[in-house]
Amino acid sequence: MSEPIRSFAAVDVPEPVRAQIGRLLDRLNQGPTPKVRWVKPAVMHLTLEFLGEVSGDFIESAKAQLSRVVPKFKPFEAQLSGLGAFPSPSRARVIWVGVEGGREELCRLQASMTQALVRIGFKPERRPFSPHLTLGRLNVPADVSAATAVEFQGDVFAVNEVVLFQSVLTPQGPVYMRLATFPLGGDGATA
Repeated sequence: MSEPIRSFAAVDVPEPVRAQIGRLLDRLNQGPTPKVRWVKPAVMHLTLEFLGEVSGDFIESAKAQLSRVVPKFKPFEAQLSGLGAFPSPSRARVIWVGVEGGREELCRLQASMTQALVRIGFKPERRPFSPHLTLGRLNVPADVSAATAVEFQGDVFAVNEVVLFQSVLTPQGPVYMRLATFPLGGDGATA
């Protein structure tokens, strides 16, 4: 039996927007903040669905489902804007930047993908989908109200594809490998 594959489906963020996020992280590190493990901009993405640890067979079934669903959506534009925290700024475990432009399109795309994956046995999260890009995590809940008050609005970027990633956890942080790419408004998946 093969090892489980930790995987997720996401929208990749283009390099110019990652650079803007890098500058945002520099600003956030200027003020007094609790101990936050910041995500490296190079690996940031907008997760649409975290699949968890799944089998290779499930990955192949997921590729087939996503190759049917994702191309039904036309490419669109998105924009990152505003900071927040889960579960709240006063007791934060996660600091994030939200999605302003393209939010409705991302929600519709995610809902359609989730429905397709449920058909092959996927068990989705009970919490409603909230498009965001994770900036950092806290081991101990803390008040990050000062950080979430920082203003941020990134450049508009095109969403042309969904990527199925494998996530390998290492002591230096996660390493993400592309398993398949599904173009929006295209004609199927490319591995």
